[in-house]
Amino acid sequence: MITIQFKDLSLCKAFYNQLLDSMDTYVGVKDAIMMEQFGDYTNLCIDFSAINGDEVGIREKVASIFTNMTMKEILPIWFEEWLRESYYYKDPDEIKLIIEHARELMYHSNSEVSLKDLFLKLQREMFYLYDQFIHHSVHFSFDSFLRFRLRKIKNKVVEIVEKAIDEHKLEHDYQIMVNTCRQFLQSNPPRVKVVYLFMENEMIITDSNGESITAEQISSWLTHELCFEEPLPLSERVVGPLVSIAPDKLIIYPKQHHEGLLQTLLTIFEERIELREEVVNDISDPL
Repeated sequence: MITIQFKDLSLCKAFYNQLLDSMDTYVGVKDAIMMEQFGDYTNLCIDFSAINGDEVGIREKVASIFTNMTMKEILPIWFEEWLRESYYYKDPDEIKLIIEHARELMYHSNSEVSLKDLFLKLQREMFYLYDQFIHHSVHFSFDSFLRFRLRKIKNKVVEIVEKAIDEHKLEHDYQIMVNTCRQFLQSNPPRVKVVYLFMENEMIITDSNGESITAEQISSWLTHELCFEEPLPLSERVVGPLVSIAPDKLIIYPKQHHEGLLQTLLTIFEERIELREEVVNDISDPL
Protein backbone atom coordinates (compact mmCIF):
# COMPACT_ATOMS: atom_id res chain seq x y z
CA MET A 1 0.00 0.00 0.00
CA ILE A 2 1.18 3.49 -0.81
CA THR A 3 -0.51 6.77 0.16
CA ILE A 4 0.15 10.00 -1.76
CA GLN A 5 -1.06 13.19 -0.09
CA PHE A 6 -2.41 16.10 -2.18
CA LYS A 7 -3.28 19.63 -1.12
CA ASP A 8 -5.32 20.19 -4.29
CA LEU A 9 -8.46 18.06 -4.43
CA SER A 10 -9.01 18.59 -8.17
CA LEU A 11 -5.43 17.55 -8.92
CA CYS A 12 -5.85 14.43 -6.81
CA LYS A 13 -9.02 13.59 -8.74
CA ALA A 14 -7.21 14.05 -12.05
CA PHE A 15 -4.47 11.59 -11.04
CA TYR A 16 -7.05 9.18 -9.60
CA ASN A 17 -9.13 9.18 -12.79
CA GLN A 18 -6.06 8.75 -15.00
CA LEU A 19 -4.86 5.79 -12.93
CA LEU A 20 -8.23 4.07 -13.30
CA ASP A 21 -8.37 4.84 -17.01
CA SER A 22 -4.80 3.75 -17.82
CA MET A 23 -4.95 0.60 -15.68
CA ASP A 24 -8.48 -0.55 -16.48
CA THR A 25 -7.18 -3.85 -17.90
CA TYR A 26 -5.72 -4.85 -14.52
CA VAL A 27 -8.02 -7.10 -12.50
CA GLY A 28 -8.89 -5.58 -9.10
CA VAL A 29 -7.69 -2.07 -9.90
CA LYS A 30 -11.04 -0.37 -9.16
CA ASP A 31 -11.01 -1.65 -5.60
CA ALA A 32 -7.27 -1.09 -5.16
CA ILE A 33 -7.21 2.64 -5.94
CA MET A 34 -9.17 5.02 -3.73
CA MET A 35 -9.34 8.62 -2.51
CA GLU A 36 -9.94 9.63 1.10
CA GLN A 37 -10.28 13.03 2.74
CA PHE A 38 -7.88 13.68 5.61
CA GLY A 39 -8.36 17.16 7.10
CA ASP A 40 -7.28 19.77 4.56
CA TYR A 41 -5.64 17.11 2.40
CA THR A 42 -6.81 14.37 0.06
CA ASN A 43 -5.02 11.04 0.08
CA LEU A 44 -4.67 8.89 -3.01
CA CYS A 45 -4.21 5.30 -1.87
CA ILE A 46 -3.02 2.37 -3.98
CA ASP A 47 -3.13 -1.19 -2.61
CA PHE A 48 -0.75 -3.06 -4.90
CA SER A 49 -1.55 -6.41 -3.28
CA ALA A 50 -5.17 -6.12 -4.51
CA ILE A 51 -4.14 -5.74 -8.17
CA ASN A 52 -3.65 -8.94 -10.15
CA GLY A 53 -0.21 -9.01 -11.79
CA ASP A 54 3.51 -8.52 -11.27
CA GLU A 55 3.84 -5.93 -8.50
CA VAL A 56 7.16 -4.53 -9.76
CA GLY A 57 5.64 -3.96 -13.20
CA ILE A 58 2.51 -2.43 -11.69
CA ARG A 59 4.56 0.02 -9.61
CA GLU A 60 6.49 1.01 -12.77
CA LYS A 61 3.17 1.56 -14.54
CA VAL A 62 2.02 3.85 -11.73
CA ALA A 63 5.34 5.76 -11.89
CA SER A 64 4.86 6.20 -15.64
CA ILE A 65 1.30 7.50 -15.18
CA PHE A 66 2.42 9.94 -12.49
CA THR A 67 5.23 11.15 -14.75
CA ASN A 68 2.92 11.77 -17.70
CA MET A 69 0.27 13.43 -15.56
CA THR A 70 2.87 15.71 -13.95
CA MET A 71 4.10 16.71 -17.39
CA LYS A 72 0.52 17.44 -18.42
CA GLU A 73 -0.77 19.17 -15.29
CA ILE A 74 2.26 20.68 -13.57
CA LEU A 75 4.50 21.76 -16.45
CA PRO A 76 2.10 24.55 -17.53
CA ILE A 77 1.98 25.74 -13.90
CA TRP A 78 5.79 25.89 -13.81
CA PHE A 79 5.82 27.74 -17.14
CA GLU A 80 3.42 30.34 -15.80
CA GLU A 81 5.40 30.75 -12.57
CA TRP A 82 8.60 31.37 -14.53
CA LEU A 83 6.86 33.82 -16.86
CA ARG A 84 5.28 35.83 -14.04
CA GLU A 85 8.08 35.72 -11.46
CA SER A 86 11.23 35.86 -13.59
CA TYR A 87 10.13 37.52 -16.83
CA TYR A 88 7.34 39.71 -15.39
CA TYR A 89 4.60 38.76 -17.82
CA LYS A 90 1.16 39.71 -16.50
CA ASP A 91 -1.32 39.46 -19.38
CA PRO A 92 -3.10 36.06 -19.10
CA ASP A 93 -3.66 35.87 -22.87
CA GLU A 94 -0.01 36.51 -23.63
CA ILE A 95 1.06 33.94 -21.03
CA LYS A 96 -1.29 31.43 -22.62
CA LEU A 97 0.22 32.07 -26.07
CA ILE A 98 3.77 31.57 -24.78
CA ILE A 99 2.79 28.31 -23.07
CA GLU A 100 1.31 27.13 -26.39
CA HIS A 101 4.65 27.91 -28.04
CA ALA A 102 6.36 25.86 -25.32
CA ARG A 103 4.08 22.90 -26.02
CA GLU A 104 4.81 23.17 -29.73
CA LEU A 105 8.55 23.17 -29.09
CA MET A 106 8.35 20.15 -26.78
CA TYR A 107 5.99 17.90 -28.66
CA HIS A 108 6.73 18.53 -32.35
CA SER A 109 10.17 17.58 -33.58
CA ASN A 110 9.54 19.19 -37.00
CA SER A 111 9.66 22.63 -35.37
CA GLU A 112 12.66 24.74 -36.42
CA VAL A 113 13.61 25.10 -32.77
CA SER A 114 12.69 21.70 -31.38
CA LEU A 115 13.11 20.93 -27.68
CA LYS A 116 11.70 17.44 -27.93
CA ASP A 117 15.01 15.84 -26.88
CA LEU A 118 15.16 18.01 -23.77
CA PHE A 119 11.53 17.20 -22.99
CA LEU A 120 12.19 13.45 -23.26
CA LYS A 121 15.28 13.78 -21.05
CA LEU A 122 13.29 15.59 -18.36
CA GLN A 123 10.57 12.97 -18.65
CA ARG A 124 13.09 10.16 -18.08
CA GLU A 125 14.58 11.96 -15.05
CA MET A 126 11.13 12.49 -13.58
CA PHE A 127 10.15 8.85 -14.12
CA TYR A 128 13.28 7.69 -12.30
CA LEU A 129 12.43 9.84 -9.25
CA TYR A 130 8.81 8.69 -9.17
CA ASP A 131 9.87 5.07 -9.65
CA GLN A 132 12.21 5.25 -6.65
CA PHE A 133 9.51 6.69 -4.39
CA ILE A 134 6.72 4.40 -5.53
CA HIS A 135 8.91 1.32 -5.06
CA HIS A 136 10.33 2.24 -1.68
CA SER A 137 7.86 4.55 0.09
CA VAL A 138 4.58 3.89 1.89
CA HIS A 139 3.58 7.55 2.19
CA PHE A 140 4.71 10.82 0.62
CA SER A 141 3.41 14.31 -0.03
CA PHE A 142 2.89 15.12 -3.69
CA ASP A 143 3.43 18.84 -3.09
CA SER A 144 6.69 18.26 -1.19
CA PHE A 145 7.81 15.87 -3.93
CA LEU A 146 7.27 18.64 -6.51
CA ARG A 147 9.00 21.25 -4.39
CA PHE A 148 12.09 19.32 -3.39
CA ARG A 149 12.58 16.20 -5.50
CA LEU A 150 11.59 17.82 -8.79
CA ARG A 151 13.28 21.17 -8.07
CA LYS A 152 16.17 20.50 -10.48
CA ILE A 153 13.75 19.53 -13.24
CA LYS A 154 11.73 22.70 -12.66
CA ASN A 155 14.92 24.75 -12.98
CA LYS A 156 15.74 23.05 -16.28
CA VAL A 157 12.30 23.96 -17.60
CA VAL A 158 13.46 27.58 -17.81
CA GLU A 159 15.28 26.71 -21.06
CA ILE A 160 11.96 25.77 -22.62
CA VAL A 161 10.40 29.00 -21.31
CA GLU A 162 13.19 31.13 -22.81
CA LYS A 163 12.86 29.47 -26.23
CA ALA A 164 9.08 29.86 -26.09
CA ILE A 165 9.46 33.57 -25.33
CA ASP A 166 11.78 33.94 -28.33
CA GLU A 167 9.26 32.16 -30.57
CA HIS A 168 6.46 34.35 -29.21
CA LYS A 169 8.42 37.53 -29.97
CA LEU A 170 9.22 36.32 -33.49
CA GLU A 171 5.55 35.52 -34.09
CA HIS A 172 4.54 38.92 -32.71
CA ASP A 173 7.02 40.72 -34.99
CA TYR A 174 5.86 38.63 -37.94
CA GLN A 175 2.22 39.59 -37.36
CA ILE A 176 3.17 43.28 -37.13
CA MET A 177 5.02 42.96 -40.42
CA VAL A 178 2.06 41.23 -42.11
CA ASN A 179 -0.41 43.85 -40.84
CA THR A 180 1.87 46.70 -41.95
CA CYS A 181 2.12 45.22 -45.44
CA ARG A 182 -1.64 44.65 -45.73
CA GLN A 183 -2.37 48.21 -44.63
CA PHE A 184 0.12 49.56 -47.18
CA LEU A 185 -1.52 47.56 -49.98
CA GLN A 186 -4.95 48.85 -49.01
CA SER A 187 -3.82 52.46 -48.73
CA ASN A 188 -1.66 52.83 -51.85
CA PRO A 189 -2.44 52.60 -55.58
CA PRO A 190 -0.41 50.14 -57.68
CA ARG A 191 2.92 51.33 -59.06
CA VAL A 192 2.69 48.45 -61.53
CA LYS A 193 -0.67 46.74 -62.02
CA VAL A 194 0.64 43.24 -62.75
CA VAL A 195 3.93 41.90 -61.38
CA TYR A 196 5.61 38.58 -62.09
CA LEU A 197 7.84 36.91 -59.50
CA PHE A 198 10.12 34.08 -60.64
CA MET A 199 11.36 32.25 -57.55
CA GLU A 200 14.65 30.94 -58.87
CA ASN A 201 17.99 30.85 -57.03
CA GLU A 202 17.75 34.61 -57.38
CA MET A 203 14.36 36.31 -57.27
CA ILE A 204 13.37 37.95 -60.55
CA ILE A 205 10.64 40.62 -60.56
CA THR A 206 9.22 41.80 -63.88
CA ASP A 207 6.24 43.70 -65.22
CA SER A 208 3.69 42.34 -67.71
CA ASN A 209 6.01 43.20 -70.62
CA GLY A 210 8.79 41.06 -69.21
CA GLU A 211 10.86 44.10 -68.23
CA SER A 212 12.74 43.78 -64.96
CA ILE A 213 11.73 46.17 -62.23
CA THR A 214 15.02 47.77 -61.26
CA ALA A 215 16.54 48.26 -57.85
CA GLU A 216 16.54 52.01 -58.54
CA GLN A 217 12.76 51.99 -59.08
CA ILE A 218 12.15 49.93 -55.96
CA SER A 219 14.49 52.12 -53.89
CA SER A 220 12.47 55.18 -54.86
CA TRP A 221 9.20 53.49 -53.85
CA LEU A 222 10.37 51.74 -50.68
CA THR A 223 9.21 53.51 -47.52
CA HIS A 224 10.79 53.27 -44.08
CA GLU A 225 7.94 51.06 -42.79
CA LEU A 226 8.72 48.46 -45.47
CA CYS A 227 12.45 48.20 -44.67
CA PHE A 228 11.99 45.29 -42.22
CA GLU A 229 14.31 43.06 -44.29
CA GLU A 230 17.35 45.16 -43.42
CA PRO A 231 20.30 44.63 -43.22
CA LEU A 232 19.89 42.54 -46.40
CA PRO A 233 20.99 44.43 -49.51
CA LEU A 234 18.10 45.66 -51.65
CA SER A 235 18.87 43.10 -54.34
CA GLU A 236 18.15 40.27 -51.88
CA ARG A 237 14.92 41.62 -50.42
CA VAL A 238 11.59 40.33 -51.70
CA VAL A 239 8.62 41.11 -49.45
CA GLY A 240 9.25 44.83 -48.91
CA PRO A 241 9.93 45.57 -52.59
CA LEU A 242 6.85 43.66 -53.77
CA VAL A 243 4.62 45.43 -51.24
CA SER A 244 6.08 48.82 -52.23
CA ILE A 245 4.93 48.13 -55.82
CA ALA A 246 1.43 47.32 -54.49
CA PRO A 247 0.33 45.39 -57.60
CA ASP A 248 -3.29 44.54 -58.28
CA LYS A 249 -2.08 41.08 -59.27
CA LEU A 250 1.07 39.21 -58.31
CA ILE A 251 1.78 36.18 -60.52
CA ILE A 252 4.27 33.78 -58.95
CA TYR A 253 6.20 30.88 -60.41
CA PRO A 254 7.19 29.13 -57.16
CA LYS A 255 10.00 26.72 -56.31
CA GLN A 256 9.74 24.17 -53.50
CA HIS A 257 12.78 25.44 -51.56
CA HIS A 258 11.09 28.84 -51.13
CA GLU A 259 8.01 27.51 -49.28
CA GLY A 260 8.41 29.81 -46.26
CA LEU A 261 8.66 32.93 -48.40
CA LEU A 262 5.74 31.81 -50.56
CA GLN A 263 3.54 31.31 -47.49
CA THR A 264 4.39 34.81 -46.28
CA LEU A 265 3.49 36.31 -49.66
CA LEU A 266 0.20 34.38 -49.71
CA THR A 267 -0.60 35.69 -46.23
CA ILE A 268 0.08 39.29 -47.25
CA PHE A 269 -1.25 39.49 -50.80
CA GLU A 270 -4.13 37.00 -50.36
CA GLU A 271 -6.49 37.14 -53.38
CA ARG A 272 -4.06 39.29 -55.38
CA ILE A 273 -1.80 36.28 -55.91
CA GLU A 274 -1.97 33.82 -58.79
CA LEU A 275 0.31 30.78 -58.76
CA ARG A 276 1.56 29.25 -62.00
CA GLU A 277 3.56 26.09 -62.54
CA GLU A 278 5.25 26.74 -65.89
CA VAL A 279 6.80 29.81 -67.38
CA VAL A 280 5.12 30.88 -70.62
CA ASN A 281 7.10 32.66 -73.31
CA ASP A 282 4.46 35.27 -74.05
CA ILE A 283 3.91 37.29 -70.89
CA SER A 284 1.02 39.63 -71.25
CA ASP A 285 -1.16 41.65 -68.90
CA PRO A 286 -4.09 39.34 -67.93
CA LEU A 287 -6.32 42.27 -67.01
